[in-house]
Amino acid sequence: MNDYSPSNPYACSATDQTLAPFAGRQAAFARLRQQLTDTSRSGALLVLGRRRIGKTAFLRAFDMAFDDSFVGVYLNLRDLAAQSESEWWLSLAQAITERLIERAFTLHRLIDLSPPGDDVRTWFTQMYLPPVLTLVRPFRRIVLLADDADALLDAIAAGRLAADTVTFLRDLTDMHPRLYVTLALDSAYESRVSDLQPLVRPIDMIRLTHLNQDEVSWLLREPVAGRYRLDDAALEAAWRLTGGEPSFVQALGCILYRRFEDGLMAAQVTTEDIKQVAGQVFTLTADDLGQSWETLNFHEQQALRAISQLQYAHPLSPIDAATIAHWLANSDDPIDATAVSATMRGLEYREMVRLTPEGVALTSDLLHRWLLERAYPAALTAVRRTPAAAEGSPALTRRNRGLRLALLVVLLVMLIVGVLLLTTL
Repeated sequence: MNDYSPSNPYACSATDQTLAPFAGRQAAFARLRQQLTDTSRSGALLVLGRRRIGKTAFLRAFDMAFDDSFVGVYLNLRDLAAQSESEWWLSLAQAITERLIERAFTLHRLIDLSPPGDDVRTWFTQMYLPPVLTLVRPFRRIVLLADDADALLDAIAAGRLAADTVTFLRDLTDMHPRLYVTLALDSAYESRVSDLQPLVRPIDMIRLTHLNQDEVSWLLREPVAGRYRLDDAALEAAWRLTGGEPSFVQALGCILYRRFEDGLMAAQVTTEDIKQVAGQVFTLTADDLGQSWETLNFHEQQALRAISQLQYAHPLSPIDAATIAHWLANSDDPIDATAVSATMRGLEYREMVRLTPEGVALTSDLLHRWLLERAYPAALTAVRRTPAAAEGSPALTRRNRGLRLALLVVLLVMLIVGVLLLTTL
């Protein structure tokens, strides 16, 4: 299954392309079902999400969520979009045909299919697609599950695909009501969503987020049922460690399974086991955390530095915008409380912090550790300074500190003058 053990059900790295256990996403599948069954809806559904949030896993889990009246065809657009216009449409036809063979459909209607001529797009639309939709029977739908939609846009921009490809795909789904398209797009390319119109309407988008605590519990228990079991306290610790980030949960599951197979863990997994493997999980996830860090602007990075230090120094004390602004008052680029609040909303959108009535908190212990160890030129050995109640603006705090320093200098000068006078008497 992965680099560690052929029987390990979890994904242990970003390069592990096997199908790992899938949990949650009920709301996302419900929205997709609505798109596929509601006759008032048209066009494609767009699935947005950050890197490694589970977009590909969502598309590949299609058959788990839908019965056999839906024929899902997974497409890696990054591979398809590297081809020419003719090759692209031929590859699309090949992917559909291979999926029909996997589903054991009889392809006799395709035996007499005329070979494509120079206009492969017209051949796909008029010669290939109609008999395909006929052989799957009128009650079935074909759903193209297209991953990495940015690659499609890149191919159009580079001239490898026709400029009207997006519009043509929309026309194709309108022409064939039993043909549907679902696209996945990394949120790093969210600014390009408008380029997918008219295939994707602004209202036809869903965003994948972290798993909730129940979904994390299922993912760490069910795939290994009968071998070992995490107790409730261990599940709580796992939730705090990972924050529900799907790739982090997979990494934790991978290491726990490996530990069990090596005879280092009993069948009843406790919080102590979670503590024992936290370092290994951090090693597996550090690169992902680093890449997320690089996408942040300076204010977001500064705010996360402040939160990590405040949580470390006072883990039971609430943290709010004023506290963060006070901590940053002496930085090279201080941020006032209003700007901090706006920054917090951006970090919440990225699921790096949680905003609650009690204050701000980092979403995972793994993120907290990364910030303490990697967000500075050298790992910090001490808290920068103990925060005080944030009264007044950061500018006022700096001005008061400057006045105190000036007063100290004056006192030292007076002392030196006094000593000199005494020595001359």
